Amino acid sequence: MKFEFDLDKRGYIKKRESFDIEYKQNFQGGDNLLKYLKTLCGMANNKGGQIIFGIKDKPHIALGMTNSKFRETDPANIDRLIREYFSQELIWHSNIIEFDNKEFAQICVQEAENKPVLCKKNKDSILREGAIYYRYRAETKEIEFPELKNLLDKEKEKEKNLWMQHIQKIAQIGPQNVNLFDTYKGEISVGNGKILLDKSILEKINFIREGRFAESNEEGLPTLKLVGEIEGLVEQRMSIPTDKLYPLFTKDLLERLGINSHDIKCILWKLNLKGNRKFHTEISSGKNSNSIHKYSESLVPLLKRMLNRVDFLKQCKQEYKTSNPNNKKKK
Repeated sequence: MKFEFDLDKRGYIKKRESFDIEYKQNFQGGDNLLKYLKTLCGMANNKGGQIIFGIKDKPHIALGMTNSKFRETDPANIDRLIREYFSQELIWHSNIIEFDNKEFAQICVQEAENKPVLCKKNKDSILREGAIYYRYRAETKEIEFPELKNLLDKEKEKEKNLWMQHIQKIAQIGPQNVNLFDTYKGEISVGNGKILLDKSILEKINFIREGRFAESNEEGLPTLKLVGEIEGLVEQRMSIPTDKLYPLFTKDLLERLGINSHDIKCILWKLNLKGNRKFHTEISSGKNSNSIHKYSESLVPLLKRMLNRVDFLKQCKQEYKTSNPNNKKKK
């Protein structure tokens, strides 16, 4: 999301605050940070948007930031606050912008994939539990009835379209090859039989959505591993050609993402993607048992989103180097 410094004859920024843009003079921490997140949440519930720091209010003059708090703020802390106060993750990224020898900051947020994003915790007079914040023209406030109805109608239409896509996929695969996992009852339907999961186990299972990874030991999530064979299930899955499930080679990832082989090695290590059957498979070839690594198409948009995060690639390289002593000699 690009921001243009389009000035009039007096040096004022022509573009006014609106449903997708807000100006702030300086970036601040504490309660102010929660106010920024409230604005980002409101924008995510609308069509996305951005906050630009370094712009004086009334009139909007590009003065630049006068402190270093934006650079000093850890993006991981912002992620933590989003998880603490809102019902789902916001897809956001931030940048430093140079203009007229001055420094500005930009925080962008994408339109939420699933709406509404709700506030799940009170915070003084800033945030209210259960509130749905929505970005109106130059203002973020709790959503009003017309916008809420429109939002819910669109979500209902999305769900309808998603059902149609599922039905089409089932028709392509064949109903006899479809196995279902009922997370409410804790049942895995396999052919004419069912595998039951104990309620105590079901409550502890966390499902990892595409694009979300635990990035520290504290954020590690418990997972369930089924040991043994499920008759019919393995055979049906093996009928799908590997090239269709994993069409991409490592060189394809490098071209799609615009990075080098060392970068991809650090990223895959950081996110622990090797061996994740959703994104990766390893094929042995030749008499010397050489391995070929192949990847799914769904991995590309996931990595693009991760690379949009500030200093993500730099962090991957640093941690990879620290955790692998043999790499310290490499430049």
